[in-house]
Amino acid sequence: MLLGTFTWAALGPVVVVEQTMKAANYLNIIADQLHPYMAFVFPTGNGIFQQDNAPCHKARIVLEWFEEHTDEFHLIS
Repeated sequence: MLLGTFTWAALGPVVVVEQTMKAANYLNIIADQLHPYMAFVFPTGNGIFQQDNAPCHKARIVLEWFEEHTDEFHLIS
């Protein structure tokens, strides 16, 4: 599976996911790939991130991570 990010400004990283996408795997991708990308493209914290309702996207550890980073970008619920 490929997991990619894009904005009106630029294409972001594409990550090859070879294992089952569990919450911990998804959180690692968010922290390692998405977070630096959003900080670079939206340095003032005005970026908006959208995800679907896949179970790994709704996991408690993932939602808590987004809560900790609300000042850096907004997550559409």
